[in-house]
Amino acid sequence: MRFLISFLTSFLLVLKILNASEKDTIKLQLKWRHQFQFAGYYAALIRGYYKEEGLNVQLISGGPSVSPINEVLKGRADVAIFDPNIILRNSKKNPLVVLATIMQSSPYVVLSLKEKNILKPSDLIGKTILADQDQGWNIVKATLLKEGIKEDLINIIPRKKDSEEIADGKADAVVTYITTQPQRLHQLGLKLNMIRPVEYGVDFYGDVLFTTRSFAYRNTQVTDAFIRATLKGWEYALAHEDEMITYILTLPGVKEHGNNKAFLKVEAAEVRKLIMPDLVQIGHMNLGRWQYMLQIYQQLGIANKDLTLKDFIYNAEDRSLSKWLKPLIYLSIVVLIVIVIISFINWQLRKRVRVKTAELSAEIESRKAAESFAKRNEQKLKLAIKSANIGLWDWDLQQQKAFVSKDWCKILGITYQETLNQINLLHYIHPNDRLNVVKSFLRFRNSIEKQQIVQFRLKSNHGDYLYVMASFTFGEQIAKHIVSGIVINIDTIKRKEFQLIKVSEELLRSNSELKKFAYITSHNLRAPIVNLETLFNMLHLPDLNHEQAIIIDKINISIQKLSNVLNDLIEIVSHQIASENKYPVKINLEEEFVKVITSLEPQILKANAKIRLHFEENFLFYPKQYFESAIYCLLTNTLKYKSNDRNLEINISTLKVENQVILKVSDNGLGIDMKKNGDKIFGLYQRFHENIEGKGLGLFILKSHLESLGASIEVSSQLNLGSTFILTFNQSEYI
Repeated sequence: MRFLISFLTSFLLVLKILNASEKDTIKLQLKWRHQFQFAGYYAALIRGYYKEEGLNVQLISGGPSVSPINEVLKGRADVAIFDPNIILRNSKKNPLVVLATIMQSSPYVVLSLKEKNILKPSDLIGKTILADQDQGWNIVKATLLKEGIKEDLINIIPRKKDSEEIADGKADAVVTYITTQPQRLHQLGLKLNMIRPVEYGVDFYGDVLFTTRSFAYRNTQVTDAFIRATLKGWEYALAHEDEMITYILTLPGVKEHGNNKAFLKVEAAEVRKLIMPDLVQIGHMNLGRWQYMLQIYQQLGIANKDLTLKDFIYNAEDRSLSKWLKPLIYLSIVVLIVIVIISFINWQLRKRVRVKTAELSAEIESRKAAESFAKRNEQKLKLAIKSANIGLWDWDLQQQKAFVSKDWCKILGITYQETLNQINLLHYIHPNDRLNVVKSFLRFRNSIEKQQIVQFRLKSNHGDYLYVMASFTFGEQIAKHIVSGIVINIDTIKRKEFQLIKVSEELLRSNSELKKFAYITSHNLRAPIVNLETLFNMLHLPDLNHEQAIIIDKINISIQKLSNVLNDLIEIVSHQIASENKYPVKINLEEEFVKVITSLEPQILKANAKIRLHFEENFLFYPKQYFESAIYCLLTNTLKYKSNDRNLEINISTLKVENQVILKVSDNGLGIDMKKNGDKIFGLYQRFHENIEGKGLGLFILKSHLESLGASIEVSSQLNLGSTFILTFNQSEYI
């Protein structure tokens, strides 16, 4: 036995020496500069875990201009750290292999200053964002695409430094790491908003350890040893944070980049949250989750459809050992197994019995807990279905029988029947709805849709009909002939909907009558006002005494005010009535703007104004007369409210977002105090600069026109800086 132990020890030593000689130094490329993000690798190095495995490992610091993938592919590093975007860089020409996943959740976030008010992905539209293609941009891009936001709606510029660039105004937001950058910006006194991809369904891995396929399988014992030592290092680092922080502060460049013990302490806490050592074994990877990430990239068009995960995850058992070493190892294993069986068979059997017994007991307890949990969930589901007044049903297409739940019968107020045939089932549907239900079901059967929802009426036991909403969905693969679904009683909601429609019709009728009343009132009052003005002009004022002259003067003022109000009312009513009778035509935007600008040329020259046009979309369907009126109103407003402290600049641009054309008119004029007057801008008789003449009607009429013709207008403005008017025209019915 001693001879056997001595032989095996010598044999393993020879194997270790052979493995070490096959590769001298393993060069590990870090993803960024030295920080706690790489504490596990430092621990494996300084605690001698790599050395214990017979490995000589060299750590290489990263930085803004260093791409870990390029370093590995060009042979300057053997192993490196990257993020899940490693999927996109894997190819047949340069196959890569993932060895372990350190972070179970992605650290990438989008940071912006509080005053930018960027709270969700859609707020990034039209903004400038700092991003590095090798530093999480594709994860953020996937988040934007899932929210329906195209990349070309955002101005992306390369990130060459840390996140401090957003404090200098170079960009509105930055894609960066949650572990270090929020606290770095907080130290500068900045208040931040944060967008996390995980909150929008993009939950990817964080730091992953990868290498080339040739390196990983050249000697799987070396690769396995490297993984073991690395994970052991991470376990030590997370258990001895303070010791690792003290060591990291001695590394080159750490203090020079503003890191101190408090900073690294906060980073360590964030890294621990992403690694989740209390929930998941460090280094754990799941093929299903990698597949999920790949599917998201493929569905959003980021990854090619033919990209697969074959041989992407490292598995030493998938590759054969070196031909000259394999027989020797197999022979050694056989000899070892025989000796162990002969020498320790009784002890081994007893040990296995104890282990199996413990495992069986644990499995029994686990199954009991799972059954109890499932039972509780079933009870909760039944309670939810009953509370929501939902009925369940199945239809066997082969046997032409329907199986309905008691709740289904309760909805109809009928006696519960375990099965209904096809004729009985259709009997309960309102005669006017049967054809629509059958057509919907046939469309569902013949399409690739997994679910169909239809509304119809069901006959109750009392003879009246209830409005319900039903769904169709096919069963699992083993029962494709079974159609399942739910029935929800929406009778109360539907009848409320009919009431709302009736109220809406009454409101429309009342609104029409009010318009007629305003029209009649404004025109019928015109004659008395004209008469009053004529009679006043007939007065011989020199014949009046002083008191009479004062009274007559006040009467004249009142007549003029009444006349002005009446004129405004006539103008508003005439615009509203006229706008109801106009039809949209295809407008060339550039031609229309040139026409209006030409008509305003004297005012533009007098104001010494500069106008810039930038049209990404040059066509629009809209009533031409009212479009000209709208842009005339906006440009005259801009010229009227220019600043005397600087030359007027007007920027006019258009773009198309899905089925909408968006027109922006920006200036650097006087601007408006939005906190004080934001809710009054489009009101009647609203004026915000007393030293400039005007009635306060233009923007009111403009907004009325736009909304009556299916468009909208918004404004953003800052006092003494300028204003931007945004007009949105819905074009969906013309596409």
